[in-house]
Amino acid sequence: MKELTRIALAALCILSASCGKKQMETTYEKQESNIQAIVSSLTKDNSNATTEYLNGSVRVTLTHGEGAELREDGAVSFYYAGFYISSTKISNNTLFATNYDTFASSARWSVTDSSAFDIKTVSLAKDDIVEGLRNGLVGVKAGDECYVLFSGKHGFGKRKIANVPARAALAYRLWIKSVTND
Repeated sequence: MKELTRIALAALCILSASCGKKQMETTYEKQESNIQAIVSSLTKDNSNATTEYLNGSVRVTLTHGEGAELREDGAVSFYYAGFYISSTKISNNTLFATNYDTFASSARWSVTDSSAFDIKTVSLAKDDIVEGLRNGLVGVKAGDECYVLFSGKHGFGKRKIANVPARAALAYRLWIKSVTND
């Protein structure tokens, strides 16, 4: 009898894990659908916009810059606004971070520390950044204005960060200032 109980418990555990995985995949599929709706709305009225799919990330470039494209081992300086995606639209209600004072003012985002508006510089080879953002940055040029969007599969994972829910899909609006490839 004990053996049958163990087998039943093991089967229940396997079934439970399988259901959890299926639920996560369903969540990520819904996020991908929301991302596609956002991409469509961003490109709808902009004939110059381009869309690139990059290892789980989508980059929509609204304004194209010039010069060298950022390589996987390069560095990039930019202003950003980060949003978690909860529907088929990007909303200032889901803004969780920005370092761009002009954007912060227009979004009615208040920050008491003025150093929060310093330009962000990251080295893709050295700095630890969210996988989806890293994937979406490769190929940007100085002067680009773009969005990088990705599902929770490539985001913060199961960690809740500030007001960002665990496994949330994310969108970053980026204003690229410089690219360095050494």
